[in-house]
Amino acid sequence: MKVFDFTEVKHILKLAIPLLLTQITASLMFFTDTVMASRAGHVDMASVSIATGIWSPVIFSAQGLLIAITPVIAHLFGSSKNNNNQAQMVSTLFQGAYIAAAITLVIVCLFQFVHIPLENLDLETELHDKSIGYLNYVVWGILPTCLFFALRGFCEGIGVTKPALIVSVIALLANIPLNYIFVFGKLGAPELGGAGCGLATAIVQWISLISLLIYFNISRNLKPFQIFKHPEKPNPESIKMLTKLGTPIALSLLFESSLFAFMALFIAPLGSIAVAGHQVAFSYSAVVFMFPLSLAMAATIRVGYLKGVGDLDKLKYSIKTCFFMAVSFGTLVMLTTFFFREQIILIYTSKPEVVALAASILVITAIYQLPDAIQVMAAGVFKGLKITKPLFYITFISYWPIGFTLGYLLGRTDHIVPAMGPQGFWVGTVIGLSTASVLFLIWLKFTMSKLKLS
Repeated sequence: MKVFDFTEVKHILKLAIPLLLTQITASLMFFTDTVMASRAGHVDMASVSIATGIWSPVIFSAQGLLIAITPVIAHLFGSSKNNNNQAQMVSTLFQGAYIAAAITLVIVCLFQFVHIPLENLDLETELHDKSIGYLNYVVWGILPTCLFFALRGFCEGIGVTKPALIVSVIALLANIPLNYIFVFGKLGAPELGGAGCGLATAIVQWISLISLLIYFNISRNLKPFQIFKHPEKPNPESIKMLTKLGTPIALSLLFESSLFAFMALFIAPLGSIAVAGHQVAFSYSAVVFMFPLSLAMAATIRVGYLKGVGDLDKLKYSIKTCFFMAVSFGTLVMLTTFFFREQIILIYTSKPEVVALAASILVITAIYQLPDAIQVMAAGVFKGLKITKPLFYITFISYWPIGFTLGYLLGRTDHIVPAMGPQGFWVGTVIGLSTASVLFLIWLKFTMSKLKLS
């Protein structure tokens, strides 16, 4: 029996390469935020870490709920050879846009209380002020962010992955000068330090949405759908279906992103050096995570399409190919991280205390690259199959009762070993992700043995 199919490798890479470049470009925005803030001072860099620790779970949860658009569109697109599903695909996009608007309202209401967690972290005064400043600015970009996710989900569902890449390049090119202007107070703007990264991010999100809307109006690939000529009213049944499918994805992303967020928050009382060292490791990990994530996103599209087509044999070969590629990329990133960790750290900072701490953390992060690649690929396959409940159960159990609890015990207490500080939290993360990868593989094997396509 084949381990992987070279034809499927070609199909997946065709989808994954633009997605990879898109994700890397998007991550470079966070990278430029970190580097730019670090040039203003280590407190500014730490404020970006604290603020994004709160903001990231919000964004990932919103994105998770809207990710449901992609497999639904891919499934409809795959079965369109026998059925005319264009109207239903357009309707799905509009229902996703209504969900995006509702998400925005919820987040804006919740952010009226964002000062509460910050006031309970016992932060240094300057660090507290710059962290809350970032959050007060970045929330202005939540509406365009959610609408962008909905539009992007439609494009990717029909296998058109280049528009998001083009828009992400535009966003990065805008983010660099905007950061420079607002962080350092250039061109008459106030000098905001780390908080300026939040304002730049909000502006960039509006630029991204406008750019993608322009693409939707001029693209030949999207012209047959005539998306904006026939606006759809809210359809409660369709919204319910998307929400039911997307909620486990949103919760799984919330569990994962909040794990890293709480790591930053619980490391914060250890001082700005500890936060900065953790931030370097986290920022780098976020960049290299884009490799397996892009493959998983391609897997969601491809698996959803093949499920719509109804070809079970090809679907199984495609899934095997996806895992082969994920393991290959995970191994490559693991080795690169371990052998080039010192050079990686110097990109961010040359402060000796931060370099020493970050180097020890990167050794640990090198270990977790392989299980992380496996678990994110399994999640991508489940999304393509439109089976999302396993994401909720497995991520919760692996990341919180196992990963974070163990990380806290190792990092902040002497119950198991003398308190390890930031390194202890990362050890817990490695164990949590490894647990998730094993549970996902077991559940996927059981699912595929029972899977039947109409």
